[in-house]
Amino acid sequence: MWITSGIKKSSNKKNKLFNKWLCSRNLDDEKKYTNNLEVFKKVTAAAQITFNKEKFDTRINTTK
Repeated sequence: MWITSGIKKSSNKKNKLFNKWLCSRNLDDEKKYTNNLEVFKKVTAAAQITFNKEKFDTRINTTK
């Protein structure tokens, strides 16, 4: 799977920041959440692309 333990931890942190922002509606909390969200999106997209690339590379020379 392309979801690693680091991605799971990052997802949990993102969710906690989101819940904290929902409760407080503080601008600082919102900035922390949005910054973390951007990093999370980049990391997950890169992990998924790497996973798919590895899957296709292993099957590039097969006849199936």
